Amino acid sequence: MTLANLAASRTVSATAQTDQRVHELDYRPDVDGLRAVAVIAVVAFHAFPTYFPGGFIGVDVFFVISGFLISTIILKQLRRSTFTLANFYRRRVRRIFPALAVVLAACLLFGWYALLPDEFELLGKHVAAAAVFVSNFVSWREVGYFDREAALKPLLHLWSLGIEEQFYLVWPLLLLLLKNRKGTGITIALLTAASFALNIALLYRNPTANYYFPLSRFWELGLGCLLAHYRESSAAAAQSAGSPPHATNTGPRSRMYSALPVAGFALIIIALFAFDSRTPFPGWAALLPTCGALCLLATPGNTWFQRRVMGNPVIVFIGLISYPLYLWHWPLLSFATILQSEAPSTTVRIVAVALSVALAALTYLLVELPIRRQRRPRVALGLVAGLATLGIAGLSVYAAAGINSRFDLDIRAIRQGPRTDSLCLDSFPGAKTGVVNYCKTTVSSHPAVLFMGDSRSQALYDGSVAVLGRGYPLMLLGRGGCPPLLNVAIDFDARERSCNDTWNQLVKYVRQTQPRVVVLVGGGSSYLSASASHERAFKQGLRNLIAALPRTSQVIYVREIPGYGSAPACFLRRITLPGGGCAPEMPRSTVESDMAPYNHALDEIQREFPALRVLDSIPILCGPSSCSQRLQSGAIIYSDELHLSPAGARLFAANSGLTGVLVAILARPR
Repeated sequence: MTLANLAASRTVSATAQTDQRVHELDYRPDVDGLRAVAVIAVVAFHAFPTYFPGGFIGVDVFFVISGFLISTIILKQLRRSTFTLANFYRRRVRRIFPALAVVLAACLLFGWYALLPDEFELLGKHVAAAAVFVSNFVSWREVGYFDREAALKPLLHLWSLGIEEQFYLVWPLLLLLLKNRKGTGITIALLTAASFALNIALLYRNPTANYYFPLSRFWELGLGCLLAHYRESSAAAAQSAGSPPHATNTGPRSRMYSALPVAGFALIIIALFAFDSRTPFPGWAALLPTCGALCLLATPGNTWFQRRVMGNPVIVFIGLISYPLYLWHWPLLSFATILQSEAPSTTVRIVAVALSVALAALTYLLVELPIRRQRRPRVALGLVAGLATLGIAGLSVYAAAGINSRFDLDIRAIRQGPRTDSLCLDSFPGAKTGVVNYCKTTVSSHPAVLFMGDSRSQALYDGSVAVLGRGYPLMLLGRGGCPPLLNVAIDFDARERSCNDTWNQLVKYVRQTQPRVVVLVGGGSSYLSASASHERAFKQGLRNLIAALPRTSQVIYVREIPGYGSAPACFLRRITLPGGGCAPEMPRSTVESDMAPYNHALDEIQREFPALRVLDSIPILCGPSSCSQRLQSGAIIYSDELHLSPAGARLFAANSGLTGVLVAILARPR
């Protein structure tokens, strides 16, 4: 007997005995085989998305399996009058909590050592969310301009666990209410149909909500619930009639049963390779993998395909460790991305997947199975207390801003301050309606100096306030991702329309308040590198903006701050992976060459508007031959790839002549 055969046979036997499912759910190896297909799809997608572009459908297959198995157990117990909520939730705690607690604790410990304060702060927030199973809501709220890239969130994948646990919380109560009442199947069907309709309604209106919202995802679990109700009703009817349940016998019905699992497997494989990130999902497309899962679950598990293929001992063992494998694989891939400062190499990804399989097997054999054998109620209470402790630890890390005392002052000082303050939110009319997401001021009255731009504008405002002091009437109004361009038409996407709305509101505010100085800060070089039409749009958008501002305001334009391919975090970490993409320095000639089209466009605009004053950032932030994120003195002048740190902002404000110009203008009589 092979090692896989031995492990599978022992774990199957242990699972059946410890969960007491012999009387409630006849064990089907092919269901663990389906779990294996689902988790392999997800892991393959996360590790090698180019080759398995639709692997995300594995989560949808998991949802169908969960709905089917949980409903089957509950309905059987309800029919036999052995169901209790206490036993159900204790069983769920023993099943879900041990592996989750191990992974969350490991992520916190590793994060403490390897992550910088802002990264560790976010991890603490996600640990706290995972401990109370609301990761889907947290991920939903985080989506937006300021959201960190998905690959840099080690616990992002736990959104699906949140949806499942929310289902487990509500579904048993509903089935209890429906016990011994007619129309249970119709009720389940109506709830499933309503959820699917909501899913279709949100597919294009709010795809983010559609992805994370439990009510628009319930239909996938509901399909499994419907199948479980049908099979349980058929079994009860057969038992009453004295005939064997789920009889297939011979003939057309037998041939159909034999074909169903193969057809279901084919549907899942088609979705695995036919879907990609451009597929509107879940939506109608999700019917392919979910119906495929239904076809595999609908038969009793005794067809040749289910016994020989889905029931293969190696596949079954992967299915048995699918839950800890799902938990482990994404943190390892995510931490590898963080430590390498770029997408990990193929070798690193293969090692991460292999390590996740090993950790999953150890977690299953050494943690899950021993705990699931424990029948005492205090075990479940201890698990709840342990997970709650981890949640409190995560919340403490979040509240302590990533515990930045772990690092020296230079590293702690690279973090930018808050994007808004209450004084500005109360004084700018559009601050609370989403027109801007940067809003700060030193005065409650109209400002004399108004900084406007995209996310780069905050550093220059903060640096100017730090150099001048809060006695000067300065204000910051900005929106991330919206450079200083008015009424441009490039891609006609939602963000562009939002940016045009923002800049029209800002121009209106400038005309109302008439500040002495308007400082425009933002990017734009990416527009010029895209195409000739984008270059024309950039020039026209900047012309429109400058022409729209009142002549009573002196307009100062700060040329784009040079950007890097990696953040300072890559050379500040305690550990890094070899061969990463850390590039904290660039030849000055390369920067000037890359920025040349952008600077030529600005020179053209300046000739058209002689009163426009332009300040260049390159002479201040770069040396004679190179540009660096770190000065020779050791000061770190960038907080990430694009944005200046507080030290870099003070350096620019003082040495570029910006604050000197502001003081000179404000000193003149109006």
